[in-house]
Amino acid sequence: MPRCWVWVRAIACSVLVVASGAVGSVVAAQPAAAAVTHDNEVFAFGSASFRGSTSGLALVRPIVAMASTVDGKGYWLVASDGGIFSFNAPFYGALAGWPLVQPVVGMTATPTGHGYWIVTADGSVFPFGDARSYGSMSHVRLNAPIRSLIPGPGGNGYWLYASDGGVFSFGSARFHGSTGSMRLNAPVVGMASTPTGNGYWLVATDGGIFSFGDARFHGSTGSMRLNAPVVGMARDGGGGGYWLAGADGGVFTFGDAHFRGSASGQVAGDHHVVQLVGMPDGNGYRMLALRNLPDIGLLSMGATGAAVTDVQNRLVSMGYWLPGVNGVFDDNTQQAVWAFQKANGLPRSGSVDSATQARFRSVGRPQARSTSGSIIEIDKGRQILMVVQNGYVRYTFNTSTGSDHPYTLDGALYSAHTPEGIFSVIRQVDGPDHGPLGVLWRPKYFTWSGIAIHGYTSVPPYPASHGCTRVSNAAVDWMWANNILPIGITVWVY
Repeated sequence: MPRCWVWVRAIACSVLVVASGAVGSVVAAQPAAAAVTHDNEVFAFGSASFRGSTSGLALVRPIVAMASTVDGKGYWLVASDGGIFSFNAPFYGALAGWPLVQPVVGMTATPTGHGYWIVTADGSVFPFGDARSYGSMSHVRLNAPIRSLIPGPGGNGYWLYASDGGVFSFGSARFHGSTGSMRLNAPVVGMASTPTGNGYWLVATDGGIFSFGDARFHGSTGSMRLNAPVVGMARDGGGGGYWLAGADGGVFTFGDAHFRGSASGQVAGDHHVVQLVGMPDGNGYRMLALRNLPDIGLLSMGATGAAVTDVQNRLVSMGYWLPGVNGVFDDNTQQAVWAFQKANGLPRSGSVDSATQARFRSVGRPQARSTSGSIIEIDKGRQILMVVQNGYVRYTFNTSTGSDHPYTLDGALYSAHTPEGIFSVIRQVDGPDHGPLGVLWRPKYFTWSGIAIHGYTSVPPYPASHGCTRVSNAAVDWMWANNILPIGITVWVY
């Protein structure tokens, strides 16, 4: 019987839980999050067999992807924190506990079956076993998040693909084209390579197929009325056809691919299929289905209870600053929600609406521009302040910079502008600093002209200051208490 090693690390202790079903590792990321049950289902058809799932186990983060062993007799499941669960498959290592900038979104095995790669939404690639690193997109500003990766010829490289159809080639994987510059009707969700490795297909959620290199077009669902969006694709053994899978478990066959069954009517009503994995012999496939996250309704100022606690835990786990988790949607929670919405291009409602809930499921920490050193980054475009250590965003704050509106002081006309550039903290006042434009709470000045990061009673989700960078009074108090803005630290405004 296979075994399951699940490591759950709390703040000050380690617990080893032994159960049947898988070999894996789940470690709470910083800050620690409570383990909860994230149910999933695995469906097998044709030559594929069912080997188990993590349903019923208390996981720190949900399962997000699956990869098959080279003989097709086993598989791995990976969680968004990089925890790996092996079913009739060898365990080569996991990422759980690593300070990931973005969540894990996919994995693929090497052709030998003695290793695998894990990829995160920012394009960071992590090899295990005999998998080698051939490069990543982690230091490139992407137009769209990475969806997953597939191996290149001989396993000596890989392709990464993004939701806009951008394709990134490394090692033996050669670039044959992409949809990155096209205007798509729907986002890309899957990719498969030809047997030669000299071409590949991309598939979008409407079932539109894009063929590159020696990949031939065999048909699509792009013009069909679908009951559920397409979530992935897999090719048959000879590459003369492919399967598409829908979120409801429906399967569409094209070319030489033979229908082996579908999960329509088998997927529980509160689950949805997220991935289709073809068997190496081309005669079967598996589907991974996940439980839908519950709709917690609209949460806004004054709300209390378990749903608020869950939101606060999610924000803290992604580095959005809160002084603590108290189950109360207070001013500090609204500041963190605004920061999350700004960082992810959402409407700045300050409430947890359906769009915000949906984004919670697919994103991680914001990306920094700097790659080394201790730096305070002030992103004027997104109106957020990030505390960055060697490229890793430790904390993110809601901020309000200069409005760029004209104002008059002592008969002179000025512009409420926050200057861009690289500065450093040069002066500070531990208390209220009374200036000609108002009272600044515990300011940290980074220009000699009086521009500071300071606390203020009003930090709206838009530029509103006379040029300074506002954060909440509670936030600046915490910064002082934890020496976040020492004299001399670099401040990069862009």
